[in-house]
Amino acid sequence: MKFVVFGEDWGAHPSSTQHLFKQLSKSHEVHWINSIGMRKPSIKLKDVHRLFNKAKKLLTKKNSNGSTDITPSENTYPVVYNLPILPWHDNIYIQTFNEFVFAKKKFESNEPILYWISVPTAITMIKLRPIDKVVYYCGDDFTALSGVDHDMIEPIERKLIAKADLIYVISDHLYKKMPSHKTFMLTHGVDYDLFTKPVKIAPEIRSVKRYKVGFYGSLNEWLDISLLYKLATMRPNYELILIGNISTNIDKLLNLDNVTHIAAVEHNRLVEFSQHWDASLLPFIDNKQIRACDPLKLKEYLAVGTPVVATCFPAVEKYPETILIAHDHNGFIERVDSAIALNHVLNGGWRDNQSSLAAKHSWSAKAISVEQQLTSFS
Repeated sequence: MKFVVFGEDWGAHPSSTQHLFKQLSKSHEVHWINSIGMRKPSIKLKDVHRLFNKAKKLLTKKNSNGSTDITPSENTYPVVYNLPILPWHDNIYIQTFNEFVFAKKKFESNEPILYWISVPTAITMIKLRPIDKVVYYCGDDFTALSGVDHDMIEPIERKLIAKADLIYVISDHLYKKMPSHKTFMLTHGVDYDLFTKPVKIAPEIRSVKRYKVGFYGSLNEWLDISLLYKLATMRPNYELILIGNISTNIDKLLNLDNVTHIAAVEHNRLVEFSQHWDASLLPFIDNKQIRACDPLKLKEYLAVGTPVVATCFPAVEKYPETILIAHDHNGFIERVDSAIALNHVLNGGWRDNQSSLAAKHSWSAKAISVEQQLTSFS
């Protein structure tokens, strides 16, 4: 099969789409289009900085023939493209320009193209032939996702849903939004070998003497900061370890003596932390986005085998016998206590149970399932 994939920037913190196509590109031709955006830029410094970085990529990653095509390395397989796409996707003149930019790449040949769209705005810039197919991979509720221009995205996503030949979703919440006759569940997976192979403890936390409870991911408004503050203050003998970039105010939390913040690390280093703390945390608030999500870290936490403590949301409710789920702050803290006890008293059995559950969700298994379905579908 020949894929043209619209996803996030290849090589950034791996998304589910990247994980899948690291597998699929081993046996299929894959062309990966770096992020084309889902928000019109504003005059905010953050947006100006992002646009500058995009422009810098376009200017500095050209090869000798002037192309912006990139082959990441001999260990990865897609050919990656940085296209000078303008992010005003609801403007008809901009759409015409973007169509022209995309068409210049000349992906079309006599064989069918399977367009895999993880970024809905892609549908505004491709011209479909009768032999081509469109797969919409919906990994978020874009009507609730922070950082998305909702007014622009909603009508574009409706157009994509109508045009898609097949839709994959990662949660029941998203499934209910889609036409059932062409929608299938594809929950997130895990790089099972990476997260089950024993590794040494990360040097950043090697000297921590307290019990270690940790979270990695974006430190944003979806986290229940008041819950984490209560946990850290009520359990001064626990070290709360937070790994990730900060996009909300957590100053009060970081001022506590038993809270450690570490900036985002490479994906392949996360296991150096999660294998060596005593409880893995999913401390989310209840909102529309969380109800729709299937956190990538969930299966990674399970594969590692360290007990997992979570607030209550649909993705974790599927594992009531494996994940320690809390319905309020006090219950969460009590379950962290239980997790630490489990990790030290019943470590072997609990770890094996979690790990065997995660094994069924490896990215290689997910890719095989997708490959089989798309082969019969096309």
